[in-house]
Amino acid sequence: MNAAPSLSAAIFDIDGTLLDSMTIWHDVSTLYLRRRGIEPPPSLVDKIFTMTLYEGCEYIKSLYNFTETVDELIEAVLSVMRDFYRYDAQFKSGAHELLRALHERGIPFALATAGERETHESALSRLGVLDMFAHRLYCSELSTSKREPTIYLCAADKLGYEPQNIAVFEDALYAVRTAKSAGFYTVGVADASQTDDERNAIIREADEFVYDLCDLDINIFGGQRK
Repeated sequence: MNAAPSLSAAIFDIDGTLLDSMTIWHDVSTLYLRRRGIEPPPSLVDKIFTMTLYEGCEYIKSLYNFTETVDELIEAVLSVMRDFYRYDAQFKSGAHELLRALHERGIPFALATAGERETHESALSRLGVLDMFAHRLYCSELSTSKREPTIYLCAADKLGYEPQNIAVFEDALYAVRTAKSAGFYTVGVADASQTDDERNAIIREADEFVYDLCDLDINIFGGQRK
């Protein structure tokens, strides 16, 4: 763990970092098939989880001889996701308290996610924090992924701080590595979806690691605007 520099802002991932939502990405195919009266075997769920949404829907279509097009299946699966974020997704422990404390201190923060604007903003709005975010950035809208630093650098530019003065909160190892390589202070966040190997790697490589966002010392923030 490295000593924190003068931190003035934050960038947050959402799934697995702020929201306890990673299970829906594993379970969405099961939920959809159950809506159709089909109980899939666990092996099918594990297989689909490694695929893209298009590949997974294509596989389901061929396996169960569905008459819908792949695009129609994708829309049906996305409707399950939308319902989860609109009605069910909840904060991880300490997330709401941390966002509120940063907001009350005047520390700006941005959202940087590979998720979709409609689903994720419906959850943040329901949970009462949407307007706390100074900026909300989406990989799909920037035609990028978190395997490259574009979304973090765009967020830094909008926040008005240099990367070394911004803490990036992530639960995925590859995203921690991307942010760190771009000069950001990285805070790894524990999530049940992580394997032991992934979590141990995040602990080693992130500047800081928390099992619960309540454990974060908010006093690491307090730098001056550039």
